[in-house]
Amino acid sequence: MHKSITAIAAAMALGLAATAQADQSVNVISWSGYFSPQIIEKFEKQTGIKVSVDSYDSNETLLAKLKQGGSGYDVAIPSHQFVPILVHENLLERFDPAKQPYYANLSDNLKKPSWDPEGGYSVPFIWGTTSVVLDTAKYNGPMDSYSVLFEPPKELQGKINMLDSVSDVMDTASLYLGIPLCSEDPKQVQQILNLLKAQKPFVKTYSSKAGSIRENLAAGETSMSLFWGGSSLRARELKPSLKYLYPKEGVMAWVDNMVIPKGANNPEAARAFIAFMSQPENSAMTQNFLKHQSPVKGTEAFLDADLKTAPELQIPEGTKVVFSQTCGKDAIRLADRLWTNLMR
Repeated sequence: MHKSITAIAAAMALGLAATAQADQSVNVISWSGYFSPQIIEKFEKQTGIKVSVDSYDSNETLLAKLKQGGSGYDVAIPSHQFVPILVHENLLERFDPAKQPYYANLSDNLKKPSWDPEGGYSVPFIWGTTSVVLDTAKYNGPMDSYSVLFEPPKELQGKINMLDSVSDVMDTASLYLGIPLCSEDPKQVQQILNLLKAQKPFVKTYSSKAGSIRENLAAGETSMSLFWGGSSLRARELKPSLKYLYPKEGVMAWVDNMVIPKGANNPEAARAFIAFMSQPENSAMTQNFLKHQSPVKGTEAFLDADLKTAPELQIPEGTKVVFSQTCGKDAIRLADRLWTNLMR
C-alpha cells in the first residue's frame, strides 16, 4: 500500500526535526572541572545536543567575559551573589525556570531565593561551604579558628594557597575580623587589607583552579588552602591526612546557579541542558563527581555511600553558616582597590 502524501510529509518533517536537534550544540562556561565526562555523554546521548565547556576561575572573570559579549555562551554558572549583578547589567536572559516542572523539586530554601526572588533567571546547580583544608601530617595544633590561615604557624608558612577571588577571600577575612560582609567603611576594608598583606609572604599561590589545588595538596606542594567543602573531600580521597575545618567564626556558604547569558546562540538547547541537570538522578551524578551538596530533592537513592557521612558535607550543629552577599557599588569599588593593592 502506498503511503499518503500527508504521511510522507510528516515522516520528512520528523526526519528534519531529528537532524536539526542532532546539529544543535550548547556552549557552557563554568567553574573549572564542574562536569564529568559521564554526565556530558549522557546528556548528548539523550538529546542529540553536543556540549562544549569552557572554564573560568572567579566570578569576576565570568563577569568580564560576559561584559565583553559572552563569546557565544549558552549556559553559565555564576555564584549566587553575582546573579543580581548580572541581571542588573542586563547580561542574562529571563527564562522563568520557576514555571518549569523541575523547579518544584528544588530544596525549599533555594526556591525563589533572595538573589532571584521571582525565579526568573537562575536554577541552583550545586551548593556548599568555603573554609580551610589543611594537612594534619604537617600541622596538628589548634584548628578552631581562621587564625591558622591568616596568621599561620611556622609549619604551614610558605605552603598556603588562597583562592584567586576577592569575594571569597574578603568574606572569609571579614568573618575572622568580625567585620560585616560587603563593608563600605574604608577603615574596615583597610583592616582586611592589613591582614591579607601580613599573610601574603606565607602564601605560595593564589589560585581557584580546583584540580590544581587538589593535586598540590596531595603532592605536598601546599599544606593548607582556603577551599570548598566538596573539593576538600576529593582532595582527602587523594591524601587521607587532609582535614576540613569548621572554625568558631563560622563558614561561608555559596550556591552556584545555571543561567542563560543574554544573546545566547542556542537558548532552547540551554533550557534542555538546565532541565536535564536538574533531574534527581543527574544531579546526584554531579554530586557524586564534585562532592558538593545537591540542591535537588530525591538524590539520596543515587548517591555514593561515602557522601552520606563525609565530614566535609556534614556541617556540625551550631556552626555559623553565612551566605555571601551581593555587594553595593561602594563596597565593590573598595574591594577592587584592595585586591589591586594586594596583588602588586
